[in-house]
Amino acid sequence: MKVLFQARPDFMKNPAGDTVQIVSTGQALKDLGIEVHLSADPNIDLSPYDLVHIFNITRIKESYMFFLNAQKQKKTIIISPIYWPPNAYLKREGASSNALAVWKHMQPMRARLLGECDLLLPNSQIEMDVLQQDFLKLASYQVAPNGFPDSFIGATPELFREQFPDLPKEFVLSAARISPRKNQLWLAKTCHELGLSLVLLGPVNDQNYYKMVTAFSNVTHMGTLQGALLASAYSASKAHALPSWFETPGLSSLEASACGTVVISTDQGSPKEYFQDMALYVHPLDDASLRTALEQSYNASPLPLMQHIQKHYPWSRVAEITLEAYHKVLN
Repeated sequence: MKVLFQARPDFMKNPAGDTVQIVSTGQALKDLGIEVHLSADPNIDLSPYDLVHIFNITRIKESYMFFLNAQKQKKTIIISPIYWPPNAYLKREGASSNALAVWKHMQPMRARLLGECDLLLPNSQIEMDVLQQDFLKLASYQVAPNGFPDSFIGATPELFREQFPDLPKEFVLSAARISPRKNQLWLAKTCHELGLSLVLLGPVNDQNYYKMVTAFSNVTHMGTLQGALLASAYSASKAHALPSWFETPGLSSLEASACGTVVISTDQGSPKEYFQDMALYVHPLDDASLRTALEQSYNASPLPLMQHIQKHYPWSRVAEITLEAYHKVLN
């Protein structure tokens, strides 16, 4: 089987959750013997491919062009929407006034893709429920969850501690691009008030926001870590916190839990479908919720969540679910 993945042109240059989902799903499908190609060309000749898999309808303009091209060439189209309505986030203090209007203006484009593709692969049933609330007509679907690297199972703190011996023994970790949507400023401020060291991993999306976050003396930003070193960082941390405005469900929360770390997650989006009652939840508009979760994290056990995530969400399993969906739609 030959599959073409299509995604925003800058998905490698400006990495985000969709980048990890695309690369990890593609690699795990290749391990199953599927030929996976990647292209951001909206006019590519699709004749060599059995199907086109388009990722992310948040950035809809590029996805819409890929969709029109695939439709014109009568190709089977699968869409991973990675969708969550950003209304609360776009209405927050300091948000750009026209951002919500632009989002709403693009909804008819999203509606066309969601209604006319051959199959939707939402990351959770919760995401599908929200799509059903926001759009009238939807294609059939199968939930294909997000995952974590199989190699993260059994991660230990040693590698990270050897490479960064000067870091405090106990720290809270947050691995995500540094931007207002990920809400690190709230996390930095609350950790500072509680006297907790905070280590941030990930690329900087917003330079002004980054300056405000790193102005706190308890914050260390270490750039982006990958592979075994990232797994070791998760394993070394006391807790991993992702208090974002929404997540579907937050790849770093999945990865951290697989490495045996207590997870503090936003309650907005689909985290509860993945983590159930085994994570600590915060609400972005409830200041006290983060303080409470950070205090509770020091006595919480990561083991129930670790076992649950390791059983259900390795990328190898996600690829099997995805391939099953491909076969179903092609047959």
